Amino acid sequence: MSRTSRIALGMAGIVLIAYADRSLSDAIPLGLLYLLPVTLISTALRRWQIPLLGIICACIAEYADSYPWSVRQGVPRDSLYFFAYTAAGLYVYEVLSRRQSERLQTLDLEVEIEARRRVEEQLRLVVTNSSIAIVTADEAGLILQANDAAERLFAGEMTASGQSVKGQQLDAFLPSLARVRIGGSGWEHLRTMMQCQGVRTDQEPFLADVWMSSYGTSSGGRLTAMIVDSSTDVREREEASLQQVLVGSKLAIGAMSHEIRNICAAISVVQQNLRALEPHGHGQEDFEALSQLVRALERIASIELSMVKRHQTRLNLGAFLRELRIIFASSLRELNIHLDWQVQSDLPEVWADSQSLLQVFLNLLRNSETALSEVQDPWLSVETCVTRDMLVVRVCDNGPGVKQPKHLFSPFGAGSTVSGLGLYLSRAMMRGYHGELHYDASGPGAVFLVQLEIAKVNV
Repeated sequence: MSRTSRIALGMAGIVLIAYADRSLSDAIPLGLLYLLPVTLISTALRRWQIPLLGIICACIAEYADSYPWSVRQGVPRDSLYFFAYTAAGLYVYEVLSRRQSERLQTLDLEVEIEARRRVEEQLRLVVTNSSIAIVTADEAGLILQANDAAERLFAGEMTASGQSVKGQQLDAFLPSLARVRIGGSGWEHLRTMMQCQGVRTDQEPFLADVWMSSYGTSSGGRLTAMIVDSSTDVREREEASLQQVLVGSKLAIGAMSHEIRNICAAISVVQQNLRALEPHGHGQEDFEALSQLVRALERIASIELSMVKRHQTRLNLGAFLRELRIIFASSLRELNIHLDWQVQSDLPEVWADSQSLLQVFLNLLRNSETALSEVQDPWLSVETCVTRDMLVVRVCDNGPGVKQPKHLFSPFGAGSTVSGLGLYLSRAMMRGYHGELHYDASGPGAVFLVQLEIAKVNV
């Protein structure tokens, strides 16, 4: 019923009650009956309009009844009418207002719940289909939630086994997170990023970039971590650095070759002068000049890059080789190359430059990958051996080997890659900090020996 209809119906009721009250005998007072139309009309009025309705109804009731009016009797009676009608109207108004407010709050709550459900559903879809591994753990480090990317990242080669990482300890996959205590002081403000070493279910290590955040819930503290496998990125960055070194060295050797050609041209001129001299002329000075040019040519040709001193420091070779394995494990797995890793756990420190040594192994392993591309059941082996003063890392494969070992470490040698400087520069880098790089032709496939000087403890 509309607002106008309720007011019209209520006013009609007041008129009928007033007519009946005036027509009936004095023995039947009808003043209480006005409460019915008052409550009906109050549902269509505002709060400040209800007291006006009470005044109107009180005046009509006083006019319609047959009681004589006097100050002593009329004022208390009219006051009672006014308060009764006004109170009834205000009561109905407040009850309806409260119900309407509760209904609106319920509707708002339902809308809010539905909106939150949609947002949560969207977030769940984003997390589930994200290519970034996302896990949530409780205060004890137990994994509560993990998306598909996290299952693939941590499962490794055991992905098809169906074993889930949920319910396992997070620090079993990211040992560095064992130091993060969610329940400690200030845990709710943890917003940070870290780079660390991760371990898959099959114990294969990998490099991880981790963004983590901690927060509190009604069930306790929670830690959410986003994890990215950065092993491939590190390898690509190091390969790009090696390529820059090769290109730069190629330019340097090209410049040296240009100088050699200039000297050869000068020798040719001197030779022509000697031929033009008479047998008893002053040819002795030309012979001396020719001798100096030849010696200069020999000096330029004998220059080696290993003469350049490199900054060497104590290097934890065990940690270095673990990082090397992390960098190449995914690439070898994609190429179906079996890796036989026989590295001792207690290797001594050596004198080396980490960046240069990484480029040496990068070049060796990349060459092995290329050589094994056409081999059935390819495998690559990395072994370590400690002698009295040297530590030897043996890198071998079951590829076709090297056809001309004597030209292997020469710049621009036969059968080399695009730059033709990889092994030449690798040996030069090793000799820069008193190491050595050898090729062992006795075994099957290609066998390279990387020798490093052990950093002895000063007594």
